[in-house]
Amino acid sequence: MSSIVRNSGNAARKSILILSASQYLSGRPISEVVKADWVKDKARDIADKFDNVGFTVDPTNVPETLECLQKTIQGNAWDGVIFGWCTRGRVEFTVLFEKMVSVVFRQASVQPELKIMFCEGPQDLVQTTRRNFAV
Repeated sequence: MSSIVRNSGNAARKSILILSASQYLSGRPISEVVKADWVKDKARDIADKFDNVGFTVDPTNVPETLECLQKTIQGNAWDGVIFGWCTRGRVEFTVLFEKMVSVVFRQASVQPELKIMFCEGPQDLVQTTRRNFAV
């Protein structure tokens, strides 16, 4: 369910997991959304500091989405998790969103430095990262 988008750069990069239902809502994979925002001028000076990993949220298969999210979040040392607007801005996804938040918060309880972030849409991934990592 997840797709990795690697930015070129050095070894001291931060790993960010981006949760999105963009594939389900618009047919556009989160990997494309991430790439589109991170190639803009606003990211030029920080792109080499972050690895962005898109995670496809499938609201039609909640059990599999949650299982895959749990494995993904526990299987890597994440510096941050971004909840995409499409996962939290739709009434019909409220229960799924709550369950995803629980999975991420459980990980944050054993990894207190994990930043939990919320973006305003596909054009806000870089700004959300800047805001939370002060870069």
